[in-house]
Formats: sequence, structure tokens, C-alpha cells
Amino acid sequence: MTGQDRLAVVTASASGIGLVTAKTLAREGWRLVLSDADEDKGRHEARQLNAEFRPCDVRDADQIAALFDGLDPHVLVNNAGIAGPTAPVPEVSIEEWREVMDVNITSQFIACRLVVPKMIAAGGGVIINMSSVAGRIGFVNRSAYAASKWAVIGFTKSLAREVGEQGIRVNAILPGAVRGPRIQRVIEGVAKLKGISVAEAEKRSLRPQATKAYVEAQEVADLIAYLCGDSARSITGETIEVSGGHE
Repeated sequence: MTGQDRLAVVTASASGIGLVTAKTLAREGWRLVLSDADEDKGRHEARQLNAEFRPCDVRDADQIAALFDGLDPHVLVNNAGIAGPTAPVPEVSIEEWREVMDVNITSQFIACRLVVPKMIAAGGGVIINMSSVAGRIGFVNRSAYAASKWAVIGFTKSLAREVGEQGIRVNAILPGAVRGPRIQRVIEGVAKLKGISVAEAEKRSLRPQATKAYVEAQEVADLIAYLCGDSARSITGETIEVSGGHE
């Protein structure tokens, strides 16, 4: 088995990409710790996978510390993230900006700060940081989200160079528009801001993609599973898109 019964921790794994990733890693033999702010759903999903669950709101550094207390993961999937506001910069509050940064990038820094020493002591590990195709483009009316995802890329590339000689691989995943409730909320926000129908906003959101179709969460999870395995031992410091050819 790819996992060889080694431990993987996946944040925000009660739904969406995180849950599909957890299920995929479980099928490949990984021992799992699921984590999410939604404790009821997280515990339910963990039971289905015979996994441990630890509640964690990644806006809280103490909760992140509690998540990793006593754990020595070989794999960390920093999946937690929020979409943040859809609005011009003058209409984005400082509180909204800070929340997006806290969830989308600061939580990754805190988790890595805790886990990297454990991985060095164990002789290696794998860290997957969730960015977005928004991490390489200018994203009108989505400044906080885009800025946080650009930051993930810079953090990932820097950390990969820091810890590569210690056997730790660090990569960032850049999904495009992934089918699910989050992108639907974003599209509804764009429709409201632009004064257009949701259907038209959806059409516009897919226009930059060669496929003109949503990405499926399973596609992202399959890439994560590959990067966690030994076949990807020379892949680090990379930003890998699953975006349907977004340009």
C-alpha cells in the first residue's frame, strides 16, 4: 500500500476536497487523522474511515497546537481555506482581510512550524499546501483570497528549499473552479455584485478554462495522493494546477 500504514493529517476534512482526499488516502492504506471546525460532521466522517478525529478551528493557534499534540505525521495536507469577500478593495473590511489571511496562509505557517521538526526527526515527510489558480492571476473583486493564495505559493517554495535536504517535500496544489458549495457561493456573490444572473456569472467563471467545465474534487485528491507517495520523491517546491487549463 502506498501509505504503508503511515500517518496523514488532513485539515478541513469533513467535506469538499478535504473529505475526498481523506477517503482517497484511506483507500491507499494511510492511517488518518481528520480535522475540521465542524465537529459533528467530522466525527461522523472519521468513523466511516476508521480514523481519528480532532476538532480544530484553524483561526486559533492554540487549537492548531492541540491538533498536532502527540502526533508524528508523515503527511500534512493543509487544506483549510475560505473564499472571503467578493467586493472591491475599499469595501473589504480589515476584519474580513485578516480572517482570510488567518485561515488561508497563517494556519499553514503555524501547522508547518509545528510539524517540520517532527518530520526532520523522523527522517522526512510530505507537506501539501492548498493554493488556487487565483494564486497566479489578478482576481478582480477577490483581492483578499487571491493575495492569500499567492502567499501560499511563496511560502511553499521557500519552505521546500529550507527542508529539502532533510527529506521533506513541500508542494502547492492550485485547483481551478471545483464543483461544490464554495464556488457556488462565490458565483452568487459575483452575480449580485455585477447585477447579472447566476447562470451568466457561472458561464463567465468558466470562460478562462480550456475545458469550460468544473474540476471535480476527486481529481485534486488523486493528485494529492500521488504526491504523498514514493513515486513523487523528486517533486518538491512545485505549484501544480488542476484547473481545466485556466488562462
